[in-house]
Formats: sequence, structure tokens, C-alpha cells
Amino acid sequence: MVFNKIASALSFLTIIPTKRYDIIYTARNMYLFPLIGLIIGLIIGSLSFLLFSFVEGFLLGFLITVTILGITGFHHSDALADLADGFMAQGSIEAKHKIMSDPRNGTAGTIVLIFYIIGMIIFVSNIDQKTKLLSVIIIAEVLSKYSMVLQCYLGKSAWNGMNTLFIKEMKNNKKFLISNLILVASIIIFGFNFYYIIASVITMVSVSITLLLIANREFGGISGDTIGATNEISRFFIYLIHVIF
Repeated sequence: MVFNKIASALSFLTIIPTKRYDIIYTARNMYLFPLIGLIIGLIIGSLSFLLFSFVEGFLLGFLITVTILGITGFHHSDALADLADGFMAQGSIEAKHKIMSDPRNGTAGTIVLIFYIIGMIIFVSNIDQKTKLLSVIIIAEVLSKYSMVLQCYLGKSAWNGMNTLFIKEMKNNKKFLISNLILVASIIIFGFNFYYIIASVITMVSVSITLLLIANREFGGISGDTIGATNEISRFFIYLIHVIF
């Protein structure tokens, strides 16, 4: 059923209570990640639309940032910290893998997380129209979720693990096409500025491919942390692009 497919991806990417699905079934439905991004964007965007009338500036930025991180259970922000630790580690691929698997954050991971959260608060607080904020949140979530799909479609696994299942499933051209259609439909419906959308898409693709190439050099392929971090970094730069615009 379509509902089960959507629910499996939703349960993996968020803390929204749904039936728990096994990881193999969830990996098969990774192509629906942009749709989950749309759902997340609509939830957070609707909240921001309401909050905009009562709070503004850094307080609004803080509340929206915390909500974005909280609704995903800090899952991908943790991946961002692990990837930063892995990139900064010296030694063999096995040594880097061990460091990234450590549940404790290292210095690099902690610093990157601090800068990421501060940056997101600043970027959100600089959006001065509630309709525009709604649109940016939705577009950022859809594009950032798609970035993971794109990376899995293009990449190879650094080591056996959960990432291997997702990468294998996203080699399916039909599923990748469906992901692209969801992305395009979301952009057409919720995009507010043609040039911003183009810049955001280019940014997302650039982040996904750049991290893919760096991971190939450092680890011999991409890992679950690389994929999750790509989601966070894509979102970060999509908000930054709006501030620049």
C-alpha cells in the first residue's frame, strides 16, 4: 500500500509516531524522501506561519531551528557531527570508520554543530515575510531530502551497513524518476521566486556531489553519516542562499 510506503519513510526520517517498519522495507521506499520533506516542510511551515504574528527575529529563528532539528530526532545533525569527526581524523579508512561509529562527538563534530545551529537561527531570523518563510521551509526540506536520494543514486557504499541497503535501492531508475517528479511538483507549487529556486537546486546538487567526491577520497565511498550530513548541509546552504538573495 502507498500509505505504508509513505509511513515507512516518515517513521525513518522523523519522530512522528507511526508503525515501525523494518529497514529493508524503508530502504525500498527511499525515493519518497522528497515527499516526506514536503510533509515536514508543511508542518514546520504552518507552525512558522502562526508564530510569525507573535514572535520575530532571533527568537523566531531559534524556535523554528529547534523544531526542524527536533522533528527529525536530531538524527541527521548527529550524522553531520560524525562526518566532521571522520573528515578530521587521521589514519586508515578503518580508523575513520571507528571514529565515526563512536556515539560520542569529537571536537570537530561539536564545533560544526554549534556553527550549524547558530547559522540556521540567523538565516531563519532574516526572513521577514511569513509567506516567504513558509515557502523557504518547504523548499529547503524537499531539496535537502532529495539530496540524499541523489547521492545514493550516484554513489557507492564505503562499507557494509545500513547505507548499503539505501544505495542499492536507489540505483533503480524508475524510483529515481518518481523522486524527481515529486521534487519538480513541489517546486512548482511552493516556489516563490524562479531565481531563488534555480540557485537552491544548483546549491543542493553541488553539496551532494561535493560531499560524495570528498567521501570517495576519504572513505572510498559514502556512508550513512555522509548521506545524513548531506541533508543538513544542503538545508543550511539553501537558507543561506535566501539571505544572499
